Amino acid sequence: MSAAIAVTAPPAIAGKARYALEELLRACGTVSEAVAYPSAELPASEAAWRLFAGTDVRAPRAGADGIVQFGDGVEDVVMSAFWHLSRWEERAGSARDERGRFPASAALFDPARPAVDALALRLRGIVGAAAPGGFTVALTHDVDVPWRWSGPRAVLGAAARVKAAAAGRRRGELAAELRGLLGAPRHRLRGTDPNWSFDRIAGMERAHGARSTYFVMAAHHHPADGPAPAVYNHVRPAIVTQVLAQGDELGLHASYTASERPERLDAERARLEALAGEAVRGVRFHYLRHDVHTTLPGLDRRGFAYDSSHGYAERTGLRAGFSFPYRPYDLAADRPLRLVELPLAVMDVTLAEERFLGLTPGAGVDMAVTILERVAAIGGTVAVLWHTDRFDSAYGRGWDRAYDRLLAWVRDRGGRLCTAAEAVGAGA
Repeated sequence: MSAAIAVTAPPAIAGKARYALEELLRACGTVSEAVAYPSAELPASEAAWRLFAGTDVRAPRAGADGIVQFGDGVEDVVMSAFWHLSRWEERAGSARDERGRFPASAALFDPARPAVDALALRLRGIVGAAAPGGFTVALTHDVDVPWRWSGPRAVLGAAARVKAAAAGRRRGELAAELRGLLGAPRHRLRGTDPNWSFDRIAGMERAHGARSTYFVMAAHHHPADGPAPAVYNHVRPAIVTQVLAQGDELGLHASYTASERPERLDAERARLEALAGEAVRGVRFHYLRHDVHTTLPGLDRRGFAYDSSHGYAERTGLRAGFSFPYRPYDLAADRPLRLVELPLAVMDVTLAEERFLGLTPGAGVDMAVTILERVAAIGGTVAVLWHTDRFDSAYGRGWDRAYDRLLAWVRDRGGRLCTAAEAVGAGA
């Protein structure tokens, strides 16, 4: 992006408009001519200006091609982009699910049809820009439960899942749990575990010329952080050693309540850095549980380079409607953050779990490809997430092979596979 930006707008709007244009231009490749707003090509909605200046509280409506209808009939590309990227609809008082997250069901636009991408395409037409060459997929893994057979309670839990799967006539789940239970003695004899999959993941990724990012937990403060915290504490040094020895990236998987207790971020990051002997630059919140307007500014103040929590648990697609890393906007400070958000486009849990989409591995790959094909078409950069407990032959239920197929598709489509830090330009 090298275009000059000229904004003629009231002070309450000018910074917001400039920010939106800067982010849109990132998706336009090299642009040499000046971009002016408002102009004949980029008209301004005075209703949008009133909304963002705080003098009008009327709720906007969804229009076509990413346009937000602010109420005066003007198709304002710039302020529509600001509405999406600032996550205006996620402000205090917006809908929340049982885990305190903004849900896809409350979103005005479909995340599977990225709205800001559509606006970027409009701007490309105005400035005569071509699509950036290629597309990029950052490979990421959340390490939630690194050791399945962590004690008698783990066996009891597996037995309970067998009983529940049988009662619900979920044959695939029942078969997987039974195979896992039958394989437990073998793992104990070998000192291995079905969830300890780092070698297998690395082998799969290296076959595609790729490396990845592992988000590792550094504390357990809430039952939702996972079972057997003592076991996680015991194996955490080995996880860090293994990840770094493989040449992969280490990131922080912030605990369930860290978004509400930001001081916990400091302690968790310090714990990982002490084990790694190097800086931890990226973060993803457990359960994707964060508030964009309070959590992300806190990450920015702490000097994190990037976050990759901004996705939906129950839907695939782009939560902010943009297939490119972007700077979130701090509405309270009225400025963009230095922190970069790496959009999370596809997660295995979303595809596989019955409480969400409940797809077969084959159908899951098809849906993931549908999302990533749109990313490829616009030349974007997004993240995909596969948890480390999806790679055992029994418990993976075919999602390990689905991951391999997805990587092969990206390479065949001409995409780049890399770590999250590489995707956002934060180094190897």
